[in-house]
Amino acid sequence: MSPRSGEPADGALRYHAVLKTLLVDIDRAMLQHCLARVGGRQSLTVASSKAQVLHLLRHGPSFDVIVACERLEDGSGLALLSEIHGKWPHLIRVFCSDQQRLTLVRGRLSAFRLRHTLNYPIRPTHLELMLVQLAHAKVKSTGRFRRPLYPED
Repeated sequence: MSPRSGEPADGALRYHAVLKTLLVDIDRAMLQHCLARVGGRQSLTVASSKAQVLHLLRHGPSFDVIVACERLEDGSGLALLSEIHGKWPHLIRVFCSDQQRLTLVRGRLSAFRLRHTLNYPIRPTHLELMLVQLAHAKVKSTGRFRRPLYPED
């Protein structure tokens, strides 16, 4: 990691499993920024509405992770994650909200069985680090890889 910025240096992240991720937000510029920064190293698809997400889940490739922000073009990200849990329970669901709002809704998150949250606005570095951690946890749970996640110093 870069000592000044706290961000990983180029090539510092190692993926042992590629997670097919669906990122959902109303802010199309932020989606494109994340896609440009993370998409080359991780399988990332973006959407801005609940309708797009449901279409992709029904007719597109299978996904491992869905990251939904609070506001979408046609509804709530939290409601979307709740609906998805019923139909696609295998998906890892991540909810994004600013810290103040997250404090207000945290009590409701347990009802949706959400274990992962991410601060909003999403920084590509934070998204990528979270995906690395989730990929590492997934590999660890399957026991298929035994290499360290980060290079040894």
